[in-house]
Amino acid sequence: MAKIRSDKDWLDLFAEYEAGHESARDFCARHGLRLTYFYRRSLELRGRSASRRGSEGGPLAPPAAFMPVAVTPRAVPASITLTIGKAQVALSPSVPPAWVAALLMALEG
Repeated sequence: MAKIRSDKDWLDLFAEYEAGHESARDFCARHGLRLTYFYRRSLELRGRSASRRGSEGGPLAPPAAFMPVAVTPRAVPASITLTIGKAQVALSPSVPPAWVAALLMALEG
């Protein structure tokens, strides 16, 4: 059964994570948290993602670079295709941006 945490409990967890030197993956494993849920709660409560660290718990990773985007006008978009390297993901236009951000962070980790 999942533990129910208050917003304050989550903010305390984020503060503990930020003060430590372990990766988000290791921190979540130690606390019995799913990494994607950890990032999602961070987005919901703090309005930004948790800091990204190297897998060895080293210094904060530099922010991601911007990627070029081509916008093609359509009457009603059936889907939005996100292409990174050889990988492609087709998303409905109704997918919340926070969910897409959490997905990208989970794939990065």
